[in-house]
Formats: sequence, structure tokens, C-alpha cells
Amino acid sequence: MVTPTQGAMALPGRRSKKINPIVAKKIRSNGVKAFAVERGNSMTRNSASSMQWRVDLHVHTRRYSPCAELLDPEQLPAVMAERGLHGVVITEHDHLWSSEEIAELNQGLNGSRIFRGVEISSRNGHFLVIGMDAIGDLKPGVSAERILRAARDQNAAVIWAHPQLEYRQIVQPLESNKFPDGLHAVEVVSTATYGEQTEAAKAYARDLKCGMVGGSDAHVLDHVGKAFTAFNHLPRDEKELAAALCSGCYQAGHNGLPGDRMKR
Repeated sequence: MVTPTQGAMALPGRRSKKINPIVAKKIRSNGVKAFAVERGNSMTRNSASSMQWRVDLHVHTRRYSPCAELLDPEQLPAVMAERGLHGVVITEHDHLWSSEEIAELNQGLNGSRIFRGVEISSRNGHFLVIGMDAIGDLKPGVSAERILRAARDQNAAVIWAHPQLEYRQIVQPLESNKFPDGLHAVEVVSTATYGEQTEAAKAYARDLKCGMVGGSDAHVLDHVGKAFTAFNHLPRDEKELAAALCSGCYQAGHNGLPGDRMKR
């Protein structure tokens, strides 16, 4: 099993990453703590909850993310039904699916929905943006401030993804006391963020006074739904999902993280 201090799980076709040294300072050496649902700043076992509509906010596919060559988006509806997911957000690296493509993928779905978002590789970190109609000039290397400004203009929600990871594009890592305004949530649990790294991500969310969400960061089908965010209703579209994320009315949870012997 990969321990928290070893960083993200090694996935097929996925680049290795290092722990962001700034975030590493927040990681406490008190072992892995099992958890399932996060709301506010309290954590409980995953049991009965008013938040029953589960959405995996962070999924890549082979259509536009080369590192996810094993994840066929056409298989998502079946996987969602099998794992009790009501929604999935496709967040390709620096590419937003067209509304026509996502509508085609949603054909035949009843009681569930596939949404479109994007993971933008900024110079300050990686950010999930949900609710944008177009990403325009938000190219790799853009600043976090520019992403947040563009999101405000389109009433979109912004989530700081796996804040503990360090990529070669991240040339200006941000600390919470220097973060630009407008962030809505921090991803506190995923296949790349669990155990002690989750505690560090939660500390960032508290420092920034923003929400805590879960998303699998799946690059293979086995990981879809491993982490999720639960809502009190299923949003009808990306704008409604963004509004729900801005409201802070949700819970982050997982199906088996951390501590599981997950497939590499």
C-alpha cells in the first residue's frame, strides 16, 4: 500500500508527482485515520445522511486526457449505476467538453447526470472549474487569480484540486494567507489525497474559510466514485451544480479511502 507520505497512487499512464513542500508542513505524523463523510469541520462515519445525491466531482477520460487512456467515457453510465453515483463531472486536463458532447453522453440516463467541467493547470496549482460555458484563454500556466476572475464572470465554482501535489507547471505555489479571493472549495479526499494529506487539505480549507469536497480524480474506471460529494438534491445542470458548490450545502465522502489496498 502507498503510504500518505509517498504521495499519490501510481496510475497507468499518469505522471508521478511530488508532495508540495508548503503543504507538507501541514501534514501531521499521526498515522492514517479512517473517515467517510466531511461536513464543515467535523467528520463522521458514512451512514444515514440528508445528503443522499452523490456526485464524483473529478473524473478524467481518454477522450481529452491522454493520461486516462483506460477510461472510456461511454462506460460511465453503467459504472455510475453499479456504484450508486447520481452524478459525475468530467474534468479533463485543460479541455472543456462541448455542451453537445455532454448531452449525447447523457442520452438515456434517468435519475442521474454527467456534467462537464475542467481541471486547469495553473502556475499556482490545479483547479477544477464547474459551470463555465467556455474556458477562453485559460491555458496551462495561467494564474489562479485569472481563473478565479473568469469563474466569477461566468458564475462558476472553483475547487483547489489535490493541493498537496507538486507539478512541474507549478512555479508559484500559494499559501493560504496569500491566496486570491474567490475560491469555493478545497478537494480534501480523492485517490491522490487521503490519510494525513486529507488532514493537510482540510487545514487549508479552514484557513481559506471555504468548503471541503470529494472527487475521485479517476483516470481508470476502478477509481470512479472512490470519492464524492453528496448534495441534498441532484443539480439539473452545471450552473445549478456550481450554485450548490457556492452555497456550501454538501458533504464530502468516500467509498473505501483511505487505508484500502487499492489497485495501482
